[in-house]
Amino acid sequence: MPLFQDIEITMREIQTSVSPVHRHHYFVLLYILEGTGVHTINNNHYQYEKGNLYLLTPEDTHTFKTQTVTNCCIIDFTKELFSKRNRTQTDRLDISDFFSRMEYIFHNHQNLKGHITMGQQEAALTDQLILQLSHEKTLPRIYSGIIIQNIVFLLLNLIARLIQENIAGELRNAGTKNIIHEITTYIQQHIYDKEKLKIESLAKSFHKTADHLNRSFKQQTSYTLKAYINRYKLNLIETRLRYSDLTISEIADEMGLTDESHLNKMFKNGYGQTATAFRKSLA
Repeated sequence: MPLFQDIEITMREIQTSVSPVHRHHYFVLLYILEGTGVHTINNNHYQYEKGNLYLLTPEDTHTFKTQTVTNCCIIDFTKELFSKRNRTQTDRLDISDFFSRMEYIFHNHQNLKGHITMGQQEAALTDQLILQLSHEKTLPRIYSGIIIQNIVFLLLNLIARLIQENIAGELRNAGTKNIIHEITTYIQQHIYDKEKLKIESLAKSFHKTADHLNRSFKQQTSYTLKAYINRYKLNLIETRLRYSDLTISEIADEMGLTDESHLNKMFKNGYGQTATAFRKSLA
């Protein structure tokens, strides 16, 4: 089952003055092709216009109050995207890679306020990509599928970079040393690489001694490096439990943990219940 078949592209026209409040079933990118009005997300009101790009998560409620007829492109990442059922081993590896690319965005989306702020060049590129995406949607999938997949990859990478820039800017404004952002970004990008996450390797990468790096990190974040790494792993485990059909043993293996028992113990220390109990509560 190719990756692009689990990415739904919809072109929607909103003519009514107020659209119903609703949630999407999964993660969504929403791009305003034309129109103006107010986009309300979780009771926060944002004026929108042509060229605005929004990221919506399953927890978000949203609605539009249109001022002029609005057309938008909706890119829906379906839950099937992360299902391992009916996939070859190669397909599952592709899904894992795709999931990893998305994780940084979805675990840092709280840094986005309303639409995703872009510079002129990024905005022009995004507009071109969305227009090409809408065109490819009209063509037979045998020709357009891989192009659609690659366009979505480009959009995700662009958004991830914009989020990183937003976080760095907020840290500068708060007077926090930018090296903390660099360290957390490094950890998140290498979370599956045990060697690169060793304190000694981290210290070497940032030209510090292990003690100095750990002490500085804790002063700025209140976390030791090990505690931060474990906390981020727990966030990823929770996402896997919610949105994938990977077994707990498979998740443990991805996270570099010994076995299911190790994962359950770690999850209980962080969340007060085992991963097994947490997944059952979602059913």
